[in-house]
Amino acid sequence: MKKFKRITAFAMAVVLSVLFVGCSKSGNTSSDPEMKRAIDSAGKYLIKKINKPTFGDEIAVIALNRSNYIDYWHNRSTLYVTSLDHYIKSNGYMVADHGKIIPEGYPPTILAITSVGIYADKTASSDLTTGISYDSIVLEGGYINKINALTALESGKYQMYEKGDLTRQNLIDFVMSLQQENGSFIYKGSNVSVIEITASAVTALALTEEPSVQDAVKNGVQYLISHIREDDSQSDIVKTIIALNTAGYTADDVEGIDLVSKIMSFQRDDGSFSFDSEAKKGNKEDTSLALLGLASQYRFEEGLSSIYDMRDVLGGTHNKLSPGWSRYVNMMKVFAIFMVIFLIGLFITSRVRIAKWKKEGVYDYVNGCKLSDNEIDAMKNKKAHIETTESTDDAAEKITETNDVVKKDIDE
Repeated sequence: MKKFKRITAFAMAVVLSVLFVGCSKSGNTSSDPEMKRAIDSAGKYLIKKINKPTFGDEIAVIALNRSNYIDYWHNRSTLYVTSLDHYIKSNGYMVADHGKIIPEGYPPTILAITSVGIYADKTASSDLTTGISYDSIVLEGGYINKINALTALESGKYQMYEKGDLTRQNLIDFVMSLQQENGSFIYKGSNVSVIEITASAVTALALTEEPSVQDAVKNGVQYLISHIREDDSQSDIVKTIIALNTAGYTADDVEGIDLVSKIMSFQRDDGSFSFDSEAKKGNKEDTSLALLGLASQYRFEEGLSSIYDMRDVLGGTHNKLSPGWSRYVNMMKVFAIFMVIFLIGLFITSRVRIAKWKKEGVYDYVNGCKLSDNEIDAMKNKKAHIETTESTDDAAEKITETNDVVKKDIDE
C-alpha cells in the first residue's frame, strides 16, 4: 500500500512538472507595446474580414498564423485548408482557374498551407511542390515568382517534386545570378522595383542557411539599408523588414527611417490598414500586408524563428503566441493549481485520519494503514479474552486469599 501511494504521488508530481514546463511561453517581453497593440487590433479586424478564407487570402492566413493571433487549430485555419483542398480538386488538382494553371499562386499557397501546420507536399488534394518544380511553369509567373519559389521551398525545407526539372540548387543558382556589384538583385525588363526584387532574393537566400550564400545575403542587406526610402511603396517597406529580419537584422538598422512606425502610421481606429491616406476605410489586402511586416519584426524581437521559416509549426506544433494557446495554458495552470490544492488537502486529511486511527488503536504501523475489519474484530476478541482471563484470575486470587484467611483463623 505504501509503495502504491509513493508511486502515485511521484506520477502526479511528474504530471505537474510537465504541465508547468509545457505551458510556459517562449520569448520575452522586449517588443514595443504599441507594435503589439497594432498587431492585436489588425488580427481582430482580419478575423472578422475573412470569415471564410479561400484561395486568394494567403497573405492574410500567413500573417494571422505567424503573428500572435491564431493557431492551426483556429477555425479560420481549418476553413482555409478545407476551402483550398476543394479549390485544387475542382481545378484538376492544380492551383488553377477553370483548369488554367496560376504559376504565381503556388509560392503563397505553399507558404499559407505550411503556416497552418500542414506539409505542402502531403496535402489531401495534391503535392503543391509540383508547381515550383518545373521551370516552364515557374517562369510563367515571372522571375520574381522563381525567387518566391525558393522561399516557399525553404519554408518547410521541402524536397523538390521528384519528376520536375528544377532542383533546389537550380533555384539558388538562379537567385544568385541576379545579384549586381552594388549588392542589389536585378533582372532586365522587369517592372518590379529593385527593392522588392532584392528584398525577396535576400529572404529566399537567407532561408537556405547555406554558407555559400552568406556574402550575397550580407551585401543585399547593406543595399536595402542604404537604399530603402520613406516614400517607397508600403509593399517595398514590408518586404524590406521581412528580408532584414530573415537575415538576422532588425528594422531599426535602417538609419533615419523608422520602418515599423511608418507602417503603423497607416492603421485606422478599427485596426485595419489602408496605404491610401485619402481612403475613408482600411481594407483586407493592406491590413494583411501590414500585419505580415509587423509580425516579422515582432517575431525577431521575441527571438522566434523568422516569419517564413515555418518548421516550428509543421506537424501541428502549437503557435505559443496565439490566444488559443494562451487559453490552453491558463486552463492547464488552473488544473495544475487544483491538483496542488487537492494533493495538499489529501495530505492533511490523511494525517488527521492516521491520528484518529492511532488514538482508536486501529492503526497498522507496519503497512501504514488502518487495520482491516477482520483484524479489528480479532483484536477486540483477543482483548475481550484477555479481560475475561484477567477477571477469572482476579476472582481465583481473591478466593485463594479468602481461604488462606479462613484457614488461618481455624488454626488459631
